[in-house]
Amino acid sequence: MREELVEAAFKLFVQKGFDNTTINDIANLVDVSPRTFFRYFSSKEDVVLDYQLVEYDEIITALESRPANEPILLAMRKASVNVTRSCEQGAYGIDPNRFKTLRDLIRNHPSIRAKNHEILKAKKQLLTELIAKKMGVDYLYDVRPTILSTLLEYVYSATYDIWKEHKDRASFYDVLDETFILIEKGMNYPCES
Repeated sequence: MREELVEAAFKLFVQKGFDNTTINDIANLVDVSPRTFFRYFSSKEDVVLDYQLVEYDEIITALESRPANEPILLAMRKASVNVTRSCEQGAYGIDPNRFKTLRDLIRNHPSIRAKNHEILKAKKQLLTELIAKKMGVDYLYDVRPTILSTLLEYVYSATYDIWKEHKDRASFYDVLDETFILIEKGMNYPCES
């Protein structure tokens, strides 16, 4: 039932837009009552963000399993790109069209973006702690793990800005990989005088 509700919701989000889709619309498309919807989700935003939480958890799990001697930024790139590639190619029931809709809603819809920010605060703390552990430092005294966990947010944001112009020609995970590589190489570019 959960997957049917998600499928119906995304179908309607594409057809009618997120704001014009009601919980009643979603429930009616699946031929259930709105109460059934609320057994699985507390809001329309949760339908979208459920996926985001899974992706973030998978990135943390993938980062945890990276080789201990791998440089941390490389490990973050490999974990993030591999998980995002899996998601974009159909893992967790996310087909490529739904993936595009998800990315657009998470990045552009004010209420989803705000709720996503709140939800990911706790996840970011877990990521910061994991990065600190892999680096062998205490994040309370060393700012690098916090900077790196915040960098992950920036990388996804920058990737989206580039990808939205090339959605039909480039996969999100390829653009994500390129963005990470540029950062890994260093971005202290010379300025013209």
